[in-house]
Amino acid sequence: MNKQQKIKINLNLYSYGYSLNFLNIKINKLNLSNLINKHKDLDLEGIELPIDTLFNSIYKFKNFYSKFSNKYKFFICFDNIYNLDYHYLDLFKKLNIKNIRVRMPQDNTTIYGGNKFLITKYKKKIVEFKIILQKFKKYFLDNNFFFCIENHQDLNSNDILEIIDELGSDFVAINWDIGNSIACGETPHDFFKNSSNYIKNIHLKDYNIFYNGKYIKLNRVPLGNGYLKNIDLSDFINHKSTKSIELGAQISRKCFISNKKYWKFYNFDETKIENYYKFIIKHKNKKDSISDYEKNYSSKIIKNNEFNDFVSSYNYIRDYF
Repeated sequence: MNKQQKIKINLNLYSYGYSLNFLNIKINKLNLSNLINKHKDLDLEGIELPIDTLFNSIYKFKNFYSKFSNKYKFFICFDNIYNLDYHYLDLFKKLNIKNIRVRMPQDNTTIYGGNKFLITKYKKKIVEFKIILQKFKKYFLDNNFFFCIENHQDLNSNDILEIIDELGSDFVAINWDIGNSIACGETPHDFFKNSSNYIKNIHLKDYNIFYNGKYIKLNRVPLGNGYLKNIDLSDFINHKSTKSIELGAQISRKCFISNKKYWKFYNFDETKIENYYKFIIKHKNKKDSISDYEKNYSSKIIKNNEFNDFVSSYNYIRDYF
């Protein structure tokens, strides 16, 4: 990439999981408009947001969109795919929002860390997921829409490719979270190599990897402060997909990779699993670096640091080449 060529980056509001109270705890969350305005001096292309979590009505989202659409493009996520309906889709059609990030539904509390053996009725949930996607197929094909399935620390590249192969690549694609690859038994390069032709959106996420021989723990860090500093991001950044900075959650993720049940849900051969362990050993951190929230920092400090972490991550990507 020519150094004069700008990398188009979006603000992913999941980076502000504490500030926007995605943790559902007793804090005063930041005003969303004020938070967006804090980023006005950064050369961001768009905003990626979970519409069903941030707005309790479609009308509130329309007002928010009207306020910021003159400066930013919008990229939509659904935390709960069951909230998607034709009222939303008709609005997205009008606003020319074509790619919609979704994830496989889970019962009760979402299981993170790629621990499929802990997900209640895992296989049944995949079937339900495909039925929902199929329900909207005609509308998506008629309007050139795409479901972008995220590897939300549950599905790996093979899982998503199987869904695409069954339902059709003409309306189902991939939202790839680079950091989440590790939680699902894959190195980032393995995931990218396997599925790059179907990726339409990328979440740029870094982690400190702590491994104690029983499980790995993925801890939130700004981009370039974790394992990403030691790998070549060129292919990922130059990919034709849209890209957003999504910092890890304030609650660290444990992946029980030494539990035999963990790998029973993964259709990987021994070579791929061996490469994965080599990657973990090479990039692991000797210290368990927990988040500000896990350190019980004050609300003010956590909110300030979420912003500082985003700016640091933005500068890391801007200065990468």
